[in-house]
Amino acid sequence: MSQNNSTLHHMTAGFTAVLVGYTSSVVIILQAATAAGASPEQIESWLLALGLTMGITSIGYSWFYKVPILTAWSTPGAAILVSSATQYDMAALIGAFVVSGLLILMTGLVSPLSRALQRIPTPLATAMLGAILLPFCVRAFEPAMTTPYAFVWMFLTFVVSKRFVPKYSMLLLLVVGCVLAFYIGGEPISSPELSIAQASWVTPKFDWSAILNISLPLYIVTMLSQNLPGVAMMKSYQYETPVKPVLIGTGFANVLSAPFGGFSVNLAAISAAICMNDDVDSDKNKRYRAVIWAGVFYLFAGLLASGVVSIFLAFPKEITHMLAGFALLGTLMMCLQSAFDAPDYREPALLVLVVTLSGVTILGINATLWGLVVGWIYSCALNTAKSS
Repeated sequence: MSQNNSTLHHMTAGFTAVLVGYTSSVVIILQAATAAGASPEQIESWLLALGLTMGITSIGYSWFYKVPILTAWSTPGAAILVSSATQYDMAALIGAFVVSGLLILMTGLVSPLSRALQRIPTPLATAMLGAILLPFCVRAFEPAMTTPYAFVWMFLTFVVSKRFVPKYSMLLLLVVGCVLAFYIGGEPISSPELSIAQASWVTPKFDWSAILNISLPLYIVTMLSQNLPGVAMMKSYQYETPVKPVLIGTGFANVLSAPFGGFSVNLAAISAAICMNDDVDSDKNKRYRAVIWAGVFYLFAGLLASGVVSIFLAFPKEITHMLAGFALLGTLMMCLQSAFDAPDYREPALLVLVVTLSGVTILGINATLWGLVVGWIYSCALNTAKSS
């Protein structure tokens, strides 16, 4: 593969990862900021802080370790803010963000906590990831009923490119998706005005109620629903995750960006997979360059917050679903193969997959963690029975 072609693949994967990340959850971020009572200037500052923090950490970690380490905002964390932020003023919320960042930083400094993330058996972790990815891939086929014309073009592009030019399939899907998004609905998307975003400082106020009801849930959800799947995703592609440095760095970055609205930055999982598969680069040791490009696009998205976000929001959800789903099919196949490859872990992995897909929430704990707990308990019971 020539140098120019490699760079093109890296750029395409990086842009797609950012596109999928923004279009799939930026609305939740906007809702969270609105629920917190943020002014338009403060909302702009939130997006600026998140974009810069994600860009700097993604570029810094990937360049230093030469592995694809993509960071992202905590979408489940934003969902918590949507439902709980209205109870507190902005200063108390900012204080809660600072405390959550400190908790992540402490997790990185305390070795047993960081090592626990790396001890989860790979089949169970990849089964959990498969359950997380499956709805994204299934959603790619739903537009066949709502926008069949767009679906046919996207699906034909996927099939033909995979057959004849598999290395360019992501690029071709993105090009066709952009063309369809530009004209879908009969009218082209209007061009937004782009301007440099301005930071807006809010002095933190530390409120015990906000710490208990915002900081702790935000920390737990970020660790279990974001960092844990992120570590598992990297492990599934045979990358060693520098867990302690990542937790220390992202925790510190969260503390610094919190007064400007950076509520949580953590390891990415779903969007990170787009930068790790074989289509990005046949040499797995060079795929980190795709994340560096993603970091560059993060920086642009942060600096041009209001205008760039309007572009991402202008993409019809059907196009976004197809881009994400088709891009992640290869990763889903890899996860399922890894989950059910080892005979000793097949039944536990199946339980992880089914429980995680169920979406159950018990005692305030979501299905992602329950799936791992049930699978791990069942795995221990099987191993005990075999050894007795």
